[in-house]
Amino acid sequence: MARRSRPRTVQVPQGATTVCIPTQRGSKNAPPVFVVVSETRPSLSSRIARTVGGWAWHHRAAWAPTGYAVLAYALVSVVHLIAPWTVFVLAPAALLPLLGLWWTRSKYPERIGERPGRLLTAAALAAGAVGWAAATVHYGPLTAPLAWAWAGLTVAVQSFWLAVRRSK
Repeated sequence: MARRSRPRTVQVPQGATTVCIPTQRGSKNAPPVFVVVSETRPSLSSRIARTVGGWAWHHRAAWAPTGYAVLAYALVSVVHLIAPWTVFVLAPAALLPLLGLWWTRSKYPERIGERPGRLLTAAALAAGAVGWAAATVHYGPLTAPLAWAWAGLTVAVQSFWLAVRRSK
């Protein structure tokens, strides 16, 4: 069966896709069937989600602490349900950042560098975050004061992150 080599000219609206269905057996004189598939416009909510997602992806490095805070909230919620005994590991671990800074400052003061305030702030925020995680594992993620503490820590860490990134 011979195939036609030249395309048929059919008027199609802009942005549409045409599909040519070849002629079937027995209907040699019948005109070819064309199906016009037009793209549907995305809904308002999908356009908003795409815009917000594109903005978040473009600024992902600047908003990394907030993403990690949301991830930590979800993980601590799951740990509260599955393994509440982890509070006995997290509670002593809350002191490790401050102890590490004290150890470094007493044994190797040359490693502290030009900006010791940054290290102290980072250690205090890390200790607060691990302390918050320990309290949330023990009391539950829906405790109102712990939710406010999470929000405050998130804002503080995000502000610290943006200030440190700008001053480099």
